[in-house]
Amino acid sequence: MTKSAVSIEHQGDIAIVRFDRGERANALSFAIMDMLTEAALSFEADARVAAVVLTGSEKIFSAGMDLADPAFDRLAEMSLPERRMLAEHGPRLARAWAMIEAPTIAAIEGPCLAGGLALAAMLDFRIAAQNARFAAPEISVAHNMGWHSVPRLIALTGAQATRRLLLAGEEWTADMAHKLGFVDRVVAPGDAQKSALAMAERLAAFPLTAARMIKRQITAAAHANEFALSALDKDQQLVAWMSEDFAAARARFKRRK
Repeated sequence: MTKSAVSIEHQGDIAIVRFDRGERANALSFAIMDMLTEAALSFEADARVAAVVLTGSEKIFSAGMDLADPAFDRLAEMSLPERRMLAEHGPRLARAWAMIEAPTIAAIEGPCLAGGLALAAMLDFRIAAQNARFAAPEISVAHNMGWHSVPRLIALTGAQATRRLLLAGEEWTADMAHKLGFVDRVVAPGDAQKSALAMAERLAAFPLTAARMIKRQITAAAHANEFALSALDKDQQLVAWMSEDFAAARARFKRRK
């Protein structure tokens, strides 16, 4: 995979970040997590950016973490500190996107699953195409739901909807996600990025400093305790990775690829 799997395009004071691995699942490998983290952190030193749009490929936002990533094959050889560093990739990615000062918008086409769902939850707004669907099948592959996403999902949709999604394996259509408050707008297939850019242009028309300050106020009021509540995410993830059930799930995943 090359650096071009993640690109940043600037349209005036709007930044568009696209991650597209050119494969069916558009999965989040450890390498692409690092690229997306770097992309988010690059906005810390850019006072001109008024809004950021994040999108995946044309047909799929992301099916989540890449269970076929070769790093998993080396887990048994790693020391505990090395394993914990590997498990930190996802939470670090989530924090980086959650902490962008400018307003952020996810443009979602097709499936938005697992780690893709966790990443989308960190943004301020989500615009989904009618063909989008949302699910978190972590429990079926013997995995926890991490990346600081559980408190965020509860804040956005409520505890019971989050239970149905994570514990009971419910899948949301775009309309269901909109009704629950996870998605802000549903548009025709193929129009998610166009609609996200229209929202970004509207946001960018406001005074930049005021928008950043108001975003920080809202984040502090609504999400201040999320990182503390999910501080053990990476250690729970590491426990899941070392289980026999997860090894069996990875073997099934590899056979399907």
